[in-house]
Amino acid sequence: MSVFRRIWNDNSRDYVPMTNREGRSQPYHRYLTLKFLPSLLILAVGIIIGSNHPLYLSIYSRRPLESISLLPNSLPPLPPSLSSSSSPSSSLSSSSSSSSLSTINTLLESGNLPIPKEDIPNLVHYVYGLSDDPDEPDFPYFAYLSIRSTIINLNPKEIWFHCINEPKGYWWNQIRNQKSLQGDPIIKLKKARNVDSIGKDQRPVTHFAHKADIIRLEVLRDYGGIYLDIDTFVLRSFADYGLLRQDVVLGMEAHGLTFLRGLKGDDEMNPKGLCNAIIIARKESEFIQRWLDSYEGFRSDKWTEHSVEMPWTLAKLYPTLLTILSERAFFWPLWTDDHIHAVYETTEYDFENSGQLAYHAWESKARPYLSALNPTSIHQIDTSFTRMAKQFVEPDEEKRWIAHLATEGSDDRKTGLDEGSEEAELEQIGDEESARRGGRSSSTVKWTREVS
Repeated sequence: MSVFRRIWNDNSRDYVPMTNREGRSQPYHRYLTLKFLPSLLILAVGIIIGSNHPLYLSIYSRRPLESISLLPNSLPPLPPSLSSSSSPSSSLSSSSSSSSLSTINTLLESGNLPIPKEDIPNLVHYVYGLSDDPDEPDFPYFAYLSIRSTIINLNPKEIWFHCINEPKGYWWNQIRNQKSLQGDPIIKLKKARNVDSIGKDQRPVTHFAHKADIIRLEVLRDYGGIYLDIDTFVLRSFADYGLLRQDVVLGMEAHGLTFLRGLKGDDEMNPKGLCNAIIIARKESEFIQRWLDSYEGFRSDKWTEHSVEMPWTLAKLYPTLLTILSERAFFWPLWTDDHIHAVYETTEYDFENSGQLAYHAWESKARPYLSALNPTSIHQIDTSFTRMAKQFVEPDEEKRWIAHLATEGSDDRKTGLDEGSEEAELEQIGDEESARRGGRSSSTVKWTREVS
């Protein structure tokens, strides 16, 4: 190919040879790529950031507070002769109810109706102290408050701590001295087995969290009762809502709301799973046994497969074996950054009017906040969480604690979990989960400054 080039300073023309490559325009798709690629990259980065930090949402954006449903709110009352205790939810409100109750009593006495099962024992289980590390941090203050909430709102006959090594520290000593509402000793230590393997194939179990998952199911199968994670705050009586009359009770854990999932992405009937942080179960429950049997396929690299996803799968296979409560009963607000921010940084969420029965504090995500708590700081920091937790503080708690510090010659006013502690290990998130849930919020520095 050749062209003529005009020389502008004169009217002559030069003959300039050109290759076929030099004379051809750029392909159209390459032009579009160069034009739009920067914008697409910026959009992709924005989506990734937004999916992990949906802080543009109010905690009530998911579902308005007034639409809460515990599925169910309450159950029909037992006949007085069979009911172990009376409660506000089991009181009769009309003469027609009294008439129906009289009929039921007559049928029960005649043998035409089977006698209802006894309630699930009001026995609370914790699994803690599985580490052999001699440098294990002291029992934290927030855990002391959570157990106080259990004593006050569940009024259990006993609380069993299943541990390999007894916890230690000032707040553990305070727990050991706790009494039931009737004034009886309530804390019992139970030796936990060291779970090294599970299943017929002896699949190895190495992580503390997986060991605790298995122990809690074995304990409930053998004794029945109520299992609670150490960072669970009980806000209302389970018995008042008829939960101790079921075979097994579990609560839904909603999906994390992300930019890609959208405002309707946390459908109530399509949860992430059923969280095992709170389990209410009858002794020798069929569902608990099937849950344990599922560990034949246990994989240690799947963090929540058997603790959250598996019970939901089993519930869909055997729906008559358990009662499922909505995510608003136990596990709301969630572990997502927007919910952690609302609970621990603002006064936006109202636990008192939420109607929920308990709050799982998501210690692995809220550790900076929970570790900063002590009997002084809980009164200095005004957030949704501290407003809820204050009700479990004893009247002279701060005075006794300050006296203890003076006796010990310590000026350390921060009592909580350190990095590497066992409870931190129990709720550590696997690599995949950590990437999805995001890291520590910079706003947590506020707590440290306020209590320093």
